[in-house]
Amino acid sequence: MENDVKYSFLIIISTLSWGVTFPLIKVSLEYMSPVIFLSIRFGISALIMLPFIQRPLNLSGFREGMIAGFFLFIGYYFQTVGLYYTSPAISGLITGLYVVLVPIISFLFLHLKVSNSDWLAVLIAVAGLVIITGGQLQNASVQFGDILTLVCAVGYALQMIYVARHNNIEMIKFTFYQMLAVFLFSSLMIPSFPIYANFYVPMVIFSVLFTAIFAGIIAYFLVNKALVYVKPEKAGIIMVSEPVFAALFSVIITGVPLSYYTIAGGTLMVIAMFWTVYDQYLQKRGSMNYSSGGDL
Repeated sequence: MENDVKYSFLIIISTLSWGVTFPLIKVSLEYMSPVIFLSIRFGISALIMLPFIQRPLNLSGFREGMIAGFFLFIGYYFQTVGLYYTSPAISGLITGLYVVLVPIISFLFLHLKVSNSDWLAVLIAVAGLVIITGGQLQNASVQFGDILTLVCAVGYALQMIYVARHNNIEMIKFTFYQMLAVFLFSSLMIPSFPIYANFYVPMVIFSVLFTAIFAGIIAYFLVNKALVYVKPEKAGIIMVSEPVFAALFSVIITGVPLSYYTIAGGTLMVIAMFWTVYDQYLQKRGSMNYSSGGDL
């Protein structure tokens, strides 16, 4: 029980660090192109990870790591470019929809069954998204950012599904290949966005290092470590707090208050995320009780 509490706290710390990255990056994008920011961030992550690969680097898991990294790149690219146009609070909320999209994409590509609860979560999430975007009808730029961020949620969902199907690869090496892939694809895509960069702004330096080290390598390490002691279903419930942290730190760091549309729509979207992971938790628990002959 003590380990469960301790490692659940580590997941909360990691989720909090992911939430704070949204307003940090938003401010940094005033001084640096989103794609250059990504390239530098993941280049640093890959360099830091390289010495920790225990065995000599070979092509074992390279293909799988690069494919997973491509999906991760899709997520980060559209998230970061979308954040240039929309607010960090809304970006965090829409990004979190990957939780709801995972079972739907699994149904489309893997032909896995989608429960009625999952469909209900989709309807609730869509309603929340409509409310948020409906409050921005006068701002086409922000709505464009919302669309880009929705594509990012699809990328994250695809990455989660792919990684779950290739979890037999050495995790440190697999993660390194993904960091390397995001760095390479981001570098190739630098011309896709107006190029500008000011490397002498303290906020930019801090944001790059924070996202590369703390919200990147350390956060993923803590989550991977915690998942040894905390059930994935419970971890998923905790991680639903990420968009809440994103909205909270958005107000604290940028000073921009949340609109009533964002609060109302965001609440529905968080409910949809929580509903999805909690339903998975109940299904898993019911399956375990059944298989062990426990009371139903």
